[in-house]
Amino acid sequence: MNLGIVIGVEKYKIDLYDDLKACKNDAKIFKDVLENVKEFDEILYLNNNEPGALIKRNIADFIGKHKDKDVSEFIFYFSGHGERFEDDFFYLPSDFDSKKRETTGLRNSELDEWMKSISPKLCVKIVDACFSGTQYIKSESNAEQNLRKSAKKYGLNDIYFWFSSRDDEVSYAGTEISRFTESILTSLLDKEGDVRYREIMDAVADDFANSGSSSPIFVTQSSNLEKFGSVSNDTHQLIYKAFGITSDDEIKGNDGGKSLLPLEENIQPILNVYDLVSKKSKEICFNEETLSCFIKDFNSSLSSWNEDLKKLYTITVDDSVSSYSIPNKTKLGEWLEKNKEKNYFATVTYDTEKYEIEEYKALPKKPKPGYSSMLERFGMLGGLDDEFEYKLEKVTKEKRFANGFQYSHPLGNRILRISFEPLFEIVDPICIYVVPFYSNKDVMISFSYEFLKRQSWGEYFSPLCNKWRNIKVNINTKDAANTAAQHIQKEVEGWLQDNISKVIE
Repeated sequence: MNLGIVIGVEKYKIDLYDDLKACKNDAKIFKDVLENVKEFDEILYLNNNEPGALIKRNIADFIGKHKDKDVSEFIFYFSGHGERFEDDFFYLPSDFDSKKRETTGLRNSELDEWMKSISPKLCVKIVDACFSGTQYIKSESNAEQNLRKSAKKYGLNDIYFWFSSRDDEVSYAGTEISRFTESILTSLLDKEGDVRYREIMDAVADDFANSGSSSPIFVTQSSNLEKFGSVSNDTHQLIYKAFGITSDDEIKGNDGGKSLLPLEENIQPILNVYDLVSKKSKEICFNEETLSCFIKDFNSSLSSWNEDLKKLYTITVDDSVSSYSIPNKTKLGEWLEKNKEKNYFATVTYDTEKYEIEEYKALPKKPKPGYSSMLERFGMLGGLDDEFEYKLEKVTKEKRFANGFQYSHPLGNRILRISFEPLFEIVDPICIYVVPFYSNKDVMISFSYEFLKRQSWGEYFSPLCNKWRNIKVNINTKDAANTAAQHIQKEVEGWLQDNISKVIE
């Protein structure tokens, strides 16, 4: 038998988490497609912003009902927020509260334990965790290791675990369908008949690699022969409808091909390659003015913090920071070097340093006895030429390393330093650095925040910026600047609330 659980979470009660309109649509279309491509004995469908306790009770009842049955495939799909706490990932229901995470959240390890109890021959987990990338998975290698370890611990042998983003990326939800789910569905539009999970995975990997979006994680432990289902024209129509696209089959009615739309609405112009270039450029790229307006609006939004914070801190924003004065700019240079294929309008700066290593050095040959030397001259002891003595010696060498970056495009006031001067001794000062990287089609914002250690009253040590986070922003979308600024503010405010709570307990 085949079983499934599909969960979408659209609205969140705590301001730290944005509402996600797309996630409700994600869950609905994914369930519809599942039921279209494969026979399921039952799918538990939770897509009405159910609280955490109810979601877990429903899952437990669902698993309990089927645990003694022969389960061929179990698929779990989730679209919503996600967070990582310590060594476990949490799926976040609408009432999630980090102070009550065990009762309001769903642990990934708890889900794996439930899945173990029904012993599915194939276990599939697809997670489109929007806006969770910064804390979702610690690193690619860490993620794969943790996920395989969890699967092995709970006896899950054949698995496909797909995740929308890594630790330094945000899975931005689209207006109607989230990007990761959209990619999965789009991969089905050029396929018919039996489609393997591996085919979908490869198509999504290529899609994200070519689009400059976030980098999904795929953990596979299987034969790569397992089938997602049988895709038909009906499947395509479901997806087109979810995307808001009217296909040719929908335009034609059952009345001999008569159009259901007025003639002028039914005629679609055929675009040549030059028109397509123009159309695609407007969708993907942006001009210098658009970028400048975004930076200006973003900085303005990030300069406005909530009134509760202003009761604790005097907040000042410095937008005259140069790239040379950023703390730990080496990390930014290293990141830029790793992402050089994105062609950001910035260049890596380098420095050299000396270091010592031990190497074996060949010593001069020792003089040989006269008789041996004479034989060697006549070529009768040729093998002796290869006999050397070696000594281990310290050798000084130089290596080149990235030590920062500089912009290749002139634009003022793009780097921010935000200082939080405490009004009360019980709280520590805070410093935030915000650094944008951009090309003509990509914008990535790096930011780092930390408490500053006190040297004395009113004097603090300089910020270290040991950890940089990144968010990718599509500046062609409506209100992109405010959305990006709010994301940073909510993350900082949530972090600050947690730390202040510990101080005053």
